[in-house]
Amino acid sequence: MVKNLLSKSVYDAVNSSGKIPERLFEIRLRLGKPLVVYDRLGGTALNYRVCERDIEYVLNVASGHSVYAVSEQLTKGYVTYRGGIRIGVSGEGVSEGGRLSALKNISSLNIRIPHEVKGCADDIKYLINGGLKNILIISPPGAGKTTLLRELTRLYSDKAYNILLIDERNEIAAATDGVSALDAGDFTDIMSCAEKKTVYENIIRSMRPDMIVTDELFGKEDVDSVCDIIRAGVCVMASIHAYGLQALENTVFEKVFYVFDYFIILERPGGKILVTKSPKKQI
Repeated sequence: MVKNLLSKSVYDAVNSSGKIPERLFEIRLRLGKPLVVYDRLGGTALNYRVCERDIEYVLNVASGHSVYAVSEQLTKGYVTYRGGIRIGVSGEGVSEGGRLSALKNISSLNIRIPHEVKGCADDIKYLINGGLKNILIISPPGAGKTTLLRELTRLYSDKAYNILLIDERNEIAAATDGVSALDAGDFTDIMSCAEKKTVYENIIRSMRPDMIVTDELFGKEDVDSVCDIIRAGVCVMASIHAYGLQALENTVFEKVFYVFDYFIILERPGGKILVTKSPKKQI
């Protein structure tokens, strides 16, 4: 999958380094700078300088050779590719009416390669065995929250709970033409590439989920929507970027303490998984 996305010169540079592209977590291309690859041990700068053609190649393949078709995604800072690969982008922004309306002269790409790790939630299976709960995964970027969220979703689904997965950035189940590339469970309904609020308002009643799963709560609107769903009687499992519980205090995210039952805290890739009950909700 990754081989198809990279120009031959970039792919050859990665291979000559002894790294296997499909086993990497990130491949970073910065115009005129060394190609950098990341595995569990960290980043390695390779003896290859990225050129404009390398960046154009990735964008053309990821967009189906129509960058215009993914222009809306690009203004959100990313574009997705088959298999759940998410490509972060940065360059020169064009603003209109106080909002980012376009992105041009793209100079940096961060290719993030998902990894399905069945068994990564074995130490916290007791949460699933105890029935439906409202669970929030707290993690800094790159610590494995999406991988863990996917596995917990599969475990709940395998217990015959109806799960509605809001895969906003198409990296949890990585569905292509309606078919998931990654296993989110047989009882999971997937809504890909749609904003959380839209799904909350329009899909919940028709799909009647026992639990909603969503990645990366961001801002007051997401938090308010999740709180409303939980109060309506539907369980939620979600994730959020933060360094521990204390980072959420005295912010717009403080509401989560009153609606979520358990918090799962990740500090680094492959590190210990910490589970704590909500400090402000009676369970």
